[in-house]
Amino acid sequence: MNKFIKILNKYIILIIIQSLFGMPWHHIRSLLTKTYNYCPNPDSINYIDYIPSAVNFLIRIISIMLLIIDFKKYQLKGVIFACIAALFFPLLGVVIFAVLLLLEEKKE
Repeated sequence: MNKFIKILNKYIILIIIQSLFGMPWHHIRSLLTKTYNYCPNPDSINYIDYIPSAVNFLIRIISIMLLIIDFKKYQLKGVIFACIAALFFPLLGVVIFAVLLLLEEKKE
């Protein structure tokens, strides 16, 4: 079981980082820009608002690449299904990988 947790640690860290750029990011942004009642001006472009979207997209791409590497490393099938799931919801791709890895370990 220790080996299983070590394999999933990188995915857990990515999901934690992704969750930090959700609601906590809006509070941090308010503290950084001192705008608690934030009402964006449609004429101005505020690049700080795009950081959560960029981080979210980057984490999805990183998780897909890590899933492809781990699927090949452990010789599991279903890499396309897990990668498509990770594209829309990274946690689902990790869960599919974990279930397939547990089934493979159970066979051995």
